[in-house]
Formats: sequence, C-alpha cells, structure tokens
Amino acid sequence: MFLAVDAGGTSTRAVLIDTLGRAYGYGRAGGGNPTATGIGPAAEAIGYAAERAMGDLTGSGQPALALIAMAGEKTAAFREQVVGRLAGLGLSEVVLDPDLLGMFHSGTPARDGYALIAGTGAVAARIRGGRLDRVVGGKGWLLGDAGSGFWIGHAVARAVVASLDGQGQRTVLTGLVLEKLGIEADPGTLAGRAEALRQLVSAVYARPPVSLAELAPLAFEVHDDRVARAILLDASAALADLLSAVRAPDLAGPVVVGGSILVRGMLAAPADLQVELVPIAAGHPVIPVSDGLVGAAVLVLRRAGGNVDDPLFHRIRAEITRLSTSSA
Repeated sequence: MFLAVDAGGTSTRAVLIDTLGRAYGYGRAGGGNPTATGIGPAAEAIGYAAERAMGDLTGSGQPALALIAMAGEKTAAFREQVVGRLAGLGLSEVVLDPDLLGMFHSGTPARDGYALIAGTGAVAARIRGGRLDRVVGGKGWLLGDAGSGFWIGHAVARAVVASLDGQGQRTVLTGLVLEKLGIEADPGTLAGRAEALRQLVSAVYARPPVSLAELAPLAFEVHDDRVARAILLDASAALADLLSAVRAPDLAGPVVVGGSILVRGMLAAPADLQVELVPIAAGHPVIPVSDGLVGAAVLVLRRAGGNVDDPLFHRIRAEITRLSTSSA
C-alpha cells in the first residue's frame, strides 16, 4: 500500500493505492503549494488530505511510503514540516517530486515526452526516462509566464484601462471586467468612464497582482471581440513558443497538457485560437489532464520498484476517477 499526493496551489488530492492499482481511499484539502500558501498551511493541507485518504487504516496495510507531486519550492523547512506531519500518520518515508512529473504521468505511462501547463502560470518540460530533462518557464507573474492566466488577465485589465482612458479600442471586455470587480459606474458617458476608471484602478491595486488571473476567462467568453481575440492569439503563440523551447530532435513522445488556460480555455476555443500543439507534437498525441494525482500514483509505484504498463496505468486512472467522483 502506498500514498500518492498531488499538492497544487489551489487544492491537494491524495489516494491510497496498492501495487495492483486498486484504490482504497481518497482525500482532498486546500492548497499544498508552500510558495503560494505558506509552509505551515501547505503541510497541514497535505496532512489533512492524507488523513482522509488513509481513513482508519491500521496494521499490516499501513503504507510506509508516500510520494508528493508538488508545485512550489521544496525548502528544508517545508520538508521538515510535511515529513513530521505524515510521520504522525505512520508514514516513515516521504518523497517530494515535481508537479510537472505528476501532470505528465497522469496522461500517459510513457517515460519520454513533453508536458505543458498553463494555469495562473505557465511552464513546459521535456521528460526523458521518467525524469525531468529540461524545464522552461514557470518564473512567476513578475518575471515571465507569457500566455498564462495572469498574463492574459493582466492584458485584459490593461486593455480595459486603455479603452476607458480613450487610448485604446472599445471592447466588450470593459463591461465584463467592471461587473467582475463590482464597479457600477456607467462607461457610456465621459463622466461615467472617468469614474469607472478611478474605481477600476483602485480595485486592481487593492488586490494581490496575481489575482488578475481571475480576469482571464473573460477573454475566452468573448473571443470574437477584436481586443480579446488579439490577446488570446498572443497567448496562444507564447505557449506554442514555450513548448517549442523544450522540444528535442532525438526525443519523440506524447504532449500532456494541463491547467485551466489550456484545458478549459485554449483547447475548448475555436481552432484558430488554439495553441499550435499539433505541429509541435510532431504527430504524437496531445493529452489533456485535469490534475496530477494519477501521475503521483504512477510515480510512487515506480519508486517502489513496480512496472506501470498500459493496463495498470488505465486501472489506476479508473480507480482514482471512481473514488474522486464518489467523494464529490
């Protein structure tokens, strides 16, 4: 029996699984990314999800090994807290792996290929032999992450400010952004635009910068608008460039994609707004995944010496889907 954990910035998921791919318990908690939520809250979220997954398990079925596929910095202080938290549940060995590996292995049992994630941030990776071979992006909202949720949301906010200020094109994004932020000024008059702009600037600066990512879905909502369309085309090109940066001529394999901007945004948008994944994937499948829990289960079984082939991979995925659906 093994514990697999997918610790993301928004939520943490855990599953108790055996070498045959049978799942016995599932747990969910808040964000487990120590960079995003802080070391203490992240360690507690992981511990709570693990408790829920393990239930009342005791005796010979007690897992000794836990693997956490996680985002955020794996500092010594965080490692100490999360290891101590899980030790209280009887787990004697804890492995921390990158969330990129969890996402990739949630889409395929292959050991070689590529991963592209675009949520609040954006990052791409080349996976060789089941390990990270090259990573590009993921530097955060201030230093990069072009094409990400923050990047799109920031572009949306700037476009609306320019429109209200008379320096940019009119856009239907204006009404959507004002409504999203609870601003009731009428942008149909000069005085109303000035008041809307004043309230918009105050509202944006009063919130954490990264919260601009919440505006990104608005661009997809009105993708026919000229301003929104231009933002999405630029985002699509940036994500395609990010994936191209990790491509290697000698390494084929599937492209696994995750994150809300890709899965619920780009890949659900009209074809001409989608990331140019097909040519970059060079004929290999593009596989969307919702999270990294299946991959964390694959990684923990391989860490324990197991061989996760196609049948076992599909069994793991079906079992986790069964438990997560029933606990929803």
